[in-house]
Amino acid sequence: MVETAPTAKRGTARERLLRAAEELFYCEGINTTGVEAIAARAGVTKATLYNNFRSKDQLVAEYLRGKLEKSRAAAHEYDDPHAPASARVAALFEDVERTIEQGDFHGCPFTKAAVEVPGNADAMAVVREHYADIVGHLTAVTGDAASADTIAMIYDGAMIAAKASGDAAPIARAKTAAVGLLDPR
Repeated sequence: MVETAPTAKRGTARERLLRAAEELFYCEGINTTGVEAIAARAGVTKATLYNNFRSKDQLVAEYLRGKLEKSRAAAHEYDDPHAPASARVAALFEDVERTIEQGDFHGCPFTKAAVEVPGNADAMAVVREHYADIVGHLTAVTGDAASADTIAMIYDGAMIAAKASGDAAPIARAKTAAVGLLDPR
């Protein structure tokens, strides 16, 4: 269990709550993390949490929105638009491999949210937006929507397998399979 000490004394209460939610939701899970733990981690009262977010569902959606923005930034950071399609597809998987190697991998936050809070319409809208980003990026890279959708499914499955196995081997195998779709032998 993650301790509930404040994440930081800096930032607004809303910023601290979002940082606390990100830490706890991503590492511990959305359904297993109560608002009391988030408030304690942020160093605020439960009333302050509800003054900033009308519900836990809204906090979950805002947490996912933050993850989406980070995902978009990472995609731009690791993607070289001048590289061949195979290298660009591989880069998507290599970003996950780096995260696993750093010890910061707790699965895909969007997949986890889809499983944990399928009834949260706002959160699911962000999950769908993330999936559309991945497929859209892969479609632009490959020039083929069907291949892009298949690679996105390989990518999602590999992240689930990496979380379940606790290592990066599924990501490496999935990268090989995804790149192989572009350059069949």
